[in-house]
Amino acid sequence: MAYDYGRHFGEITLTHDLLSRPEERTWRLAAPPREGERHQIVLYLGCNVLRTSHMIRTVTAIFDRLGLDYVAVGGPTYCCGIVHHGQGDTDAAAGMNRRTVELFERFEPDEVVMWCPSCIYFYDEVQQRQLPFPRRHATEFLADKLSELTFTHQVDARVALHSHVQNEARRREGQAARRLLEAVPGITFVPIEPEPRFGRICNAAGQAELGLPAWNGLVLDEIDRARAGGADTFATIYHGCQRMLCAFELERPITIEHYLSVFARGLGIEFEDRFKTYRLWEDPDRVREESTPCQQANHMDPARAQALITDIFPPRGLAASPSAS
Repeated sequence: MAYDYGRHFGEITLTHDLLSRPEERTWRLAAPPREGERHQIVLYLGCNVLRTSHMIRTVTAIFDRLGLDYVAVGGPTYCCGIVHHGQGDTDAAAGMNRRTVELFERFEPDEVVMWCPSCIYFYDEVQQRQLPFPRRHATEFLADKLSELTFTHQVDARVALHSHVQNEARRREGQAARRLLEAVPGITFVPIEPEPRFGRICNAAGQAELGLPAWNGLVLDEIDRARAGGADTFATIYHGCQRMLCAFELERPITIEHYLSVFARGLGIEFEDRFKTYRLWEDPDRVREESTPCQQANHMDPARAQALITDIFPPRGLAASPSAS
């Protein structure tokens, strides 16, 4: 049976609409004009981070604080092609990959900053594309900008970092995230040994390969090691990690947040992780009521919204759909 790409990308768009209102979005989902718009930096978001749009609001607020000339772009229009590649549709994946680079080129950027670990992996390690501009991951970009940022708030927290170590690129991103966290006034960094069996990123495929009980056991072991070291906050490095791990707050007395949310708090920047809030409620009816303003603002079909809510924010005792990851 053919993979349902419409459902895959449709769920991303629906979750984006469920969790954010149009007036909150400063990022671009549509293709740019063919000419006449230039930015020094393209902040390439990818697709899946739209499920956790508070992260986009956080990183763009930091870019604004830095006074950068940038444009943030993402969503299916800018898909890197990794989903199609994973399903064996390699020609389609390569075409999407080329098309997205062409969209970047319209901005004539000096640099592309990549948010998504899957996108940068696909460009650098699978396609091995020679792009006409330098690119690096957002963690490394921001770590290099630390001297240009002024902290305004003390963040009293003991923070352990969940990171990935499959290869050198993932290790560099973890090291950059650690640099960012250690720079925040008040934060004590609690080192823990990363778990290599998590692979390149946290995702449903990796979970399925290990088996859910084993995967859950690895998560709880890492959290327990963080707590044993004195951590009160477990910081996740990628958006997929945060989606998949945030519900473990129900299992252990520790705060689970994306690393950039923790970092940005020191700058006085904070946006609610609505995905996590709704996931922890375990109450679809409450989620439906609370998300009504977003549903109405985005003209969502109530039946589709309800089906999505039940799927990714299930009641107590039921597991979330793998698509929630």
